[in-house]
Amino acid sequence: MDQNQLKKLIKKYREGTASAAEKFVVEYWYESLGQQKDEDPEIKLIPDRKNLKQRIIGAASEYASKRSANRRRFIYVAVASIMLFMLSTVLYNQYFSTSHIDRLIKPIKIVYLDRGTISTGTAERTTVILNDGTKVILNANSGITVGNYNRRRDVKLYGEAFFDVKRDPSRPFTVHGGGLHIKVLGTSFNVKAYRDISNTSVSVCTGKVQVDNNEKNLRTLLADENISYDRKSSNFKLTNAEYSLENSWLSDHVKLDQASFEELNQNFKNFYGFSLHTADEKLLKDRYNINFRQSKTMTAALEEIQLLTGKKISFNNKQEGKEIILY
Repeated sequence: MDQNQLKKLIKKYREGTASAAEKFVVEYWYESLGQQKDEDPEIKLIPDRKNLKQRIIGAASEYASKRSANRRRFIYVAVASIMLFMLSTVLYNQYFSTSHIDRLIKPIKIVYLDRGTISTGTAERTTVILNDGTKVILNANSGITVGNYNRRRDVKLYGEAFFDVKRDPSRPFTVHGGGLHIKVLGTSFNVKAYRDISNTSVSVCTGKVQVDNNEKNLRTLLADENISYDRKSSNFKLTNAEYSLENSWLSDHVKLDQASFEELNQNFKNFYGFSLHTADEKLLKDRYNINFRQSKTMTAALEEIQLLTGKKISFNNKQEGKEIILY
């Protein structure tokens, strides 16, 4: 029986309108109170029923008071439990949980670097952890050089890398590469600065970054903002597009959308180790839509490129590298 029903029966008992069955229920409830171990001695059952009615009314008031106190205690415990859960969740996420970026880079080779250069080859990616905990995930055919990192958080990049920078307001973190200087305090962003691609691009995942060339500040980028910088003309283009980790090279998947021949060539080289070459001016100016992933064989990729270009292919194993000629 819930508390509201009991209150109604006690009210009828007090007013003398309760039926015999209802009187029995109320009296039985009152007698059951005497069986509780922590019962107040003053409301123990007395054999005679002389003052039973008043005792029931008094016991009902005390019961309601106890229920109210218990309810308040329950609320306090519930609120404290919720606060403890929220605090433990924050602490877990801060110190123990695996970040989304860490889940993506988990299978990648990890190296620790205090000073020097780390580079990658074809179809190779490496996570470089600097001495302040900053993570640099190098794409294929890329490299990073670190000098006196304890004095200045400066690194030099060629190729492509994703940076997950530990925040340190007293020491900005700066990436030099592709004719740009990218300065941050603590954020995550991608830089593409391959030597064979005339544009350097910066895409911000979280936080904000300051982008300069050798002459001036170009722009401060916020999350999901991108800049493409032409190293020949010093012109740049700004775009707004979410940097999706799942659809980036970090997840072994590259989707080229209206890409130049330079970008097509660089990505093919990253996956398969062969460079694409052509003397056809039209091919050099065309734009290409194609996907690359580790599970796609070079033969399948070449078949797609032949369909896109309408060209034949030949292989040329030169001393300085392997080439595929489109003609």
